[in-house]
Amino acid sequence: MKNKEIIDILQITLTILLIILGLFIIYQIIRKIFGGSWSTENIIISLLMLNIGFTFALAVNQARTNTNVGHLSNSFRHLVNDFKLHLRDNK
Repeated sequence: MKNKEIIDILQITLTILLIILGLFIIYQIIRKIFGGSWSTENIIISLLMLNIGFTFALAVNQARTNTNVGHLSNSFRHLVNDFKLHLRDNK
C-alpha cells in the first residue's frame, strides 16, 4: 500500500471512532439529565478529549490540503513557464 492510502485509512478510522465516541457521550449526557450515569467531571473530560480528537483530525486535513495546494501551484508555475517558452519560440 502507498503511504497516502494508509493515511487515508487512518483518517477515516479516526473519524469513525470520533463519531462513535461523540454518540456515546451524547448518550451519557442524556442519561445524566434524567438521573444517573457518569459524574459531571467525567463528562467534561470526555468532551475535551472529543474536542482534541476533532482538532487533530482537522489539522491532518488542513496539512493535506496545504500539500495539495502547494503541488498544484508548482504545476501551474511550470505550465506558465512552458507557455512563455512556447510563445517566445513561435514569434
